[in-house]
Amino acid sequence: MLIRKLQPADIPTVVDIWYQASLVAHSFIPAAYWQEHKPAMAETYLPNSETYLAVTDEKIFGFISLTGNYLAALFIRPEAQRCGIGKLLLDYIKERHETIELRVYAKNTGSVNFYKRQSFAEITRIEDKASGEMEILLHWPPRQGLPNIQK
Repeated sequence: MLIRKLQPADIPTVVDIWYQASLVAHSFIPAAYWQEHKPAMAETYLPNSETYLAVTDEKIFGFISLTGNYLAALFIRPEAQRCGIGKLLLDYIKERHETIELRVYAKNTGSVNFYKRQSFAEITRIEDKASGEMEILLHWPPRQGLPNIQK
């Protein structure tokens, strides 16, 4: 599997992967919420992020997006999840960043557990105002001298 930077022509496929994976991972949020965010993903978010794709034979299987050291998105095609692609992308970013922070919905227990297995430490919980859902703020590597809150 090859990892490469996002190109403008990739954006429609990447938005579709984001949308489909969001529906699966965030079944506790109405599909309309994700649908209304598709234009912003395509027009603003992806073009202004550092985004890398996991690709085999020209097919995009997943992506990871950062803004600075903030990991804003890691999404894998639903049919390709649990095959090591997310870990591959995350390891790629870890090699290039000294620290990484991210937020993940607390109800998305699969992703919470994935990040904790990848040595991310829970820092705090915050309500996402847009969705009304609780998010967990995670940091890698675990911060020295700060409480590692594991709930």
